[in-house]
Amino acid sequence: MDFLCRFGYDRGVRVGVAPEETAVLIGWKKRSDNHALTRMKAEAILYASEGVRTGIIAKIV
Repeated sequence: MDFLCRFGYDRGVRVGVAPEETAVLIGWKKRSDNHALTRMKAEAILYASEGVRTGIIAKIV
């Protein structure tokens, strides 16, 4: 990952998410059942919609 980041491949991804979609994603992120992959994907989409760089998202999620 460091190799790609040094050469500008971690510019970040901006994702447009409507307020209704944000509410649904937050609901999925807060669930405590055994849908771990879905929760992590929802969290990653929320971070991307806030302009967080992909390298940071990968470390968090």
